[in-house]
Amino acid sequence: MTAQIKLLGILKSYVGNQSQIEVNAGNTVREAMRALNIPSELVALVLVNNTPQTKEYCLQAGDVVMLMAVVGGG
Repeated sequence: MTAQIKLLGILKSYVGNQSQIEVNAGNTVREAMRALNIPSELVALVLVNNTPQTKEYCLQAGDVVMLMAVVGGG
């Protein structure tokens, strides 16, 4: 059973410039990010099935997760 993670912006560079990747369900979003080597502090927003969630959300089979990076500027 898997969930799909969609990555925006700089986050794609952590997974070979892929815009989406499948991960195992049953882990938290934070654990999935750790497995993909995505630094947690770079992620500003987690949407699961278009609903805001925390990084502690436990992924369910079929979930579609969008991760949005922190945007900086001066």
